[in-house]
Amino acid sequence: MFKKLDVYVFKRVFKYFLLIFSVLITLFLVIDFVGKVDQVGGGHLSGILLLVVSRLPLYAVRMLPVAVLVSVMVTVADFSSTNELLVIKALGISLYRFSVPFIIFAGLIAVFTFSVEELVIPAAAKIEKRILINSGKKKPLVVGSQIWSKTGNRFVSIERLNFTTGEGKHFSMIEVNKRFKPVKRTDAVNVKYLGDSTWILKDVYVRDFSDRLFRHMEDLKVKLHISLRDLKVYSVNPEKMEFFSLVRMIKHLRALGYNVTAYQIELYNKISLPLICIVVVFIGVPLGAFNPRNQKSYTAVVAIAITVLMWITVSFFNSLGKSGILPPLYASFAPELIFLSLGLTLFSRSHT
Repeated sequence: MFKKLDVYVFKRVFKYFLLIFSVLITLFLVIDFVGKVDQVGGGHLSGILLLVVSRLPLYAVRMLPVAVLVSVMVTVADFSSTNELLVIKALGISLYRFSVPFIIFAGLIAVFTFSVEELVIPAAAKIEKRILINSGKKKPLVVGSQIWSKTGNRFVSIERLNFTTGEGKHFSMIEVNKRFKPVKRTDAVNVKYLGDSTWILKDVYVRDFSDRLFRHMEDLKVKLHISLRDLKVYSVNPEKMEFFSLVRMIKHLRALGYNVTAYQIELYNKISLPLICIVVVFIGVPLGAFNPRNQKSYTAVVAIAITVLMWITVSFFNSLGKSGILPPLYASFAPELIFLSLGLTLFSRSHT
């Protein structure tokens, strides 16, 4: 009997999940298409559609926990409104046992989420980058306080780079040997792009680690073989990198003395985000079972409220982590622990 019930519940929640996820994806496609019409200036309709589709995997991953939460709540509320849940409890099946197929379903979605993060998103990011580059867009492809790039054995970092004037602040270049050991570092207060991959540095400090020499110069022209266009190309979004590629990049940046806190948070998020799919089950089942007067609007309102609260909490803790207030590991996993505690509390107070 348990096996038949599990299959029955699994099919019901999967049906609602497909429906809800399809609605969310459709809304994203429409909204993103409208927003990208003017981004690919003079582009063809096929290019705009390809750009929207290339961004779809990343946003689909963000929507999966929401779809799981809503589908679980709707399914349980459906069982409750038709008195099927009451019959199930009368047969001696507790709410805990009834939740098993939901947890299995969420676990499969979590595995699917991690697979999309590792296999689909990096490939889609390459397509998106190529489309934006070929579009001839004048604005920078990546806007941030710090941009770094690698050329040969040199790592270059520029802060507050203006892609219109080619001027930036706090230039830093570290040269490494074959063993990835730093051998030379060049820092400048100001930097400006002159064209033909040539940059001029102002108020320059050069440190040679091999002979321990330290020099200061008013200005210095360097041929970096990096243009403004190249920096747009090589700017990295850690959200769109594979897990182990991000691990290697963090290791290299830490060896060069960079602050890798933001990258560590994105690394941990690649694990914590799929786990949210499982955590929301412990919230969705008791909230779906408690449906006063079988009001369907209750389920929708509570699901929206929990979703908004969940993403506000995740964003808040991520911000605390990136600002250095919280350790990266805690900043990434604290929201899951908070909502898991909430779900277990709701479970313990439910009539099982």
